[in-house]
Amino acid sequence: MQQPNAPHLEADEIQAATRQRLAKYERLNFLEHFAMFMGVAQILEIGLKGLLNRKYGFDYESMERWTLGKTSQTLKDRGLRGDFCALLESIVGYRNHIAHELMANEIMLRSLLDGDSARFEARELEKGTYELEQLMFLYEWCEAHGAWG
Repeated sequence: MQQPNAPHLEADEIQAATRQRLAKYERLNFLEHFAMFMGVAQILEIGLKGLLNRKYGFDYESMERWTLGKTSQTLKDRGLRGDFCALLESIVGYRNHIAHELMANEIMLRSLLDGDSARFEARELEKGTYELEQLMFLYEWCEAHGAWG
């Protein structure tokens, strides 16, 4: 049950903030969009490791080689907000696909389509980007309001 003065967000606030965050992708080509996604995912991973350090006492050196998946699972195991962890798990899936398969698939499909882009891979990148930017907004909001409980 939510406390009377506890900070909270409405769905429309999350959607509006996410749309605003997506503006930076509007003029990017596929490769630039890919690079931006990977950079934002890296920033999220670093932030989450900082959260593990502050909230749960994990040493930075022990987490240095952790993947986003390992970081996500550790947060879940420690009982971090379930709603946040569920979204984070989805991001881990998108990030793994985008990092390990998307570019190879795009190159292969372009060669088969005589240089044309395959819309399927671009759509996966767009869906992953939407979720990532939504999660980044939620991460920053939870940080600002101490809403990790």
